[in-house]
Amino acid sequence: MVTLIKKVFFLPLVFVALLACLFTQNVLAADQPAVAIKEPKVGEKVSKYSRKHLNLELLWAELESSFRNTRKFRVLSRNKEVMADIREEQKFAESDLAKGDAATTGAMSNAHYLILPKVQNFKFYRSHKALPNFDDKYKRQDSGLIHLTAQMVDTASGQVVSTFDLKSSFATKSIIVNGKSGVPNNTHFTKMAKEVSANLADQFVDAVYPMKVVKRTRKNQVIINRGKDGGLKKGQKYEVFFAGEELIDPDTGESLGSGEEFVGTIEIVRINPKASYGAIVSEEDPENAPIGVGDIVRKPQ
Repeated sequence: MVTLIKKVFFLPLVFVALLACLFTQNVLAADQPAVAIKEPKVGEKVSKYSRKHLNLELLWAELESSFRNTRKFRVLSRNKEVMADIREEQKFAESDLAKGDAATTGAMSNAHYLILPKVQNFKFYRSHKALPNFDDKYKRQDSGLIHLTAQMVDTASGQVVSTFDLKSSFATKSIIVNGKSGVPNNTHFTKMAKEVSANLADQFVDAVYPMKVVKRTRKNQVIINRGKDGGLKKGQKYEVFFAGEELIDPDTGESLGSGEEFVGTIEIVRINPKASYGAIVSEEDPENAPIGVGDIVRKPQ
């Protein structure tokens, strides 16, 4: 009987705890910057043949997925079909058949940042080289390249904050085949799309939320504010900079960012879900300007 009573009281507590967790997540999500990724455009360098194998919908979906996976942004859809479906639901909510609790017209969120991707170059082909002294025998190799640029636009000011340049490629080993036919497997395109999307999301996170030192330990290590969702790997080395005063152009009054001073190098030794540890490899001036809290951590250029 006592066990039964405990279960009866325990279940409501679990339910309340789950509701509290969901409420907290929703509040945190509401405070996150909103990002909208526009449909990728195609540059003039991409040939008509290559365009046949360029799956823009898949690339677009991978871009949105990579930004969602960072868990640092609200990703707003700008897909015309999705927007049409939302509008249809809004009209239904305004009818006598619904409760009217859908997002009302004019109440949808605006994006804080727009991402404008463009495929500057794309190759996806299968080459054949005839084997001497053999009929219908060829060496076959599949190759591909995707070169993507993406502008980061602040919607409040219309300013292009940054432009990212990303590339991914593949080349298979040559194999002997009978005859010439076919195109590369679509899995190769998917891998390239995932790679450029993940790299873009990582660089975007670094632009909005620079990696910083949050603590220096007694074991000559530093803790940085980036975990498993930051694209870090053990053994990677990063440069550390002291962020100085903001630099203002005297002629235009425009902010040129902060003056940065290189202070040292760290190597990633442990990656936790929300934070990572880096061993201090070197310091420019350990006595007068040691690596400290607030310093910015960046990949070597």
